[in-house]
Amino acid sequence: MFYQNTWMKTVAIFVFLIIFIFFLIFGIQNNNSQHLIRLLAEKSFPFEMVLLEGAPGLSQPEREYIEGFRAKVAGLGMYLLTGVNISDARTYFLSFYAPPKDGLPWLGWAYHPNDPEMEGPILEPLDNPFYNEPAPITSEDDVLVGVYHTHNAESYAGNGGKDRVVGGENGEVVKVGELLVEALNKKGIRAIHSSDVNDQVYIESYDHSYETAKKMLEKHPTIRILLDVHRDGIPPQVGKSIVTIENKEVAKILIVLGQKNPNWEKNNEIAYALLAIAEEQYPGLFSTKIRYASQARYNQHLTNGALLLEIGSQLNILEEAQATVEPLADVLKVYLEK
Repeated sequence: MFYQNTWMKTVAIFVFLIIFIFFLIFGIQNNNSQHLIRLLAEKSFPFEMVLLEGAPGLSQPEREYIEGFRAKVAGLGMYLLTGVNISDARTYFLSFYAPPKDGLPWLGWAYHPNDPEMEGPILEPLDNPFYNEPAPITSEDDVLVGVYHTHNAESYAGNGGKDRVVGGENGEVVKVGELLVEALNKKGIRAIHSSDVNDQVYIESYDHSYETAKKMLEKHPTIRILLDVHRDGIPPQVGKSIVTIENKEVAKILIVLGQKNPNWEKNNEIAYALLAIAEEQYPGLFSTKIRYASQARYNQHLTNGALLLEIGSQLNILEEAQATVEPLADVLKVYLEK
């Protein structure tokens, strides 16, 4: 019986590895593996713990340790192979996903690179979209930075709280946006913030935030940087990303760019300019890998300098996200003064 169980577990592990390798090759061949590779590069996937499962001769503490790792591997493996994030109930339903051009819609890495923030249906006409060419600066009162939130309900749950407030209310990510605007204004960079709720109906979030961003640009055409501030949503097994700056634990920033935009390359240039400044002043503040969305715009077609920032994830605490504000404001100030 012992040898039979060991044999069955060995076969199961072998089948799992074959399936994993097959889907990895599938993702690479379809150019849809960026998200998977990013996670594997940043986090050590514990293959050795998977292989040791059920091995004879292990002590009880070792077995308990492996059991804990098995649960983590299950969650991370589900995310990588299916796109289902056990900490985000929205991902349990195929309606959450935007079908990719190629590949199976339930493959996590086939979905994420195409539309990692789930833009949803675009109701605004595509043939004649609004575009704001930044107006010349004529006064120190001219606004240079606008901050808004497509997903206002997002919060930080690293201390055991809720990662999302009730729809129609502002979560902690809005506090981070407010703090960023305050910091910029104190540094002499005129900035404005919108706390308008855009995600009362989640699938319509970007349709509403389009109107919010458009109004900001119409009222302040001198805006050079338009930021849609979010927090990322990842499986707990992936772990939060932080960097230590001036003895403070600071949530890292990820830039997301939509490529369904004729001017996306200009936004890409601006994003890389910000990354270069940040790496010089605050190494590690930004993830150096920009996440691209081939099938989304995220309102970034409205003007050059429109970026989506993920400040930490639901695994961070609010204080870590707030600690990101000062160094981020410094980076924006240096860029704008150039």
